[in-house]
Amino acid sequence: MSNNINRYADFFPEYELEYVKKSYKDRTPISPLHAGDRLPSFNINRKNIIATSDILKSVNGAQPVEQLLDRPLVLVFHSIHWNGYGEKLLEDLKDIYADIRVMGGQLLLVTAEEKKYFDYATASLQLPFASIWDQQFQIARKAGNYSPSDPIWDRLSGVNEDVPTPAVYVLTPSLKIAYSSVDLYMEQSLNKREVLSAVYDASHQDSHGIAI
Repeated sequence: MSNNINRYADFFPEYELEYVKKSYKDRTPISPLHAGDRLPSFNINRKNIIATSDILKSVNGAQPVEQLLDRPLVLVFHSIHWNGYGEKLLEDLKDIYADIRVMGGQLLLVTAEEKKYFDYATASLQLPFASIWDQQFQIARKAGNYSPSDPIWDRLSGVNEDVPTPAVYVLTPSLKIAYSSVDLYMEQSLNKREVLSAVYDASHQDSHGIAI
């Protein structure tokens, strides 16, 4: 599978970066949200759904995400252009997906690629969870893990496309961030135990954040 992702640009050369990398005089660095912050609301548009499951089953048109939430949400940012890192993340998510649901949560993958590219690169994984295309990085911008003037390829070698910084959030139905993991330099693996623990804790709190 990793070979398919690594050769992705060979199959879709028109998808390669079309502008010359350059230094930014007025750089606005990314400023990711963290635990305790509240994620600004965002709409989920049916036309951008890649795989329907859990919260996406009832989407009609464009709906604010909080209208779809009645339990904690694991929100994960992803790009196929993270190569082996992105593939490993998907495999880890697939491994704990059932546990996330048992703990009272649900999972939504937010990918930088539209459906035809994402499906091509991940077909062999048979992913069971919901996923959407983050068109024009609208959700990543709200989470603070994407800025056009602070591209990931300016921090890391091996990633040559305009993509978000890896981030995993556990959100309450009111979009408060109960857990966050932002991997600026793509050095970490998904901490499955921490994610599951955060989902469990968030699902056992009342609307005021008090454990029940």
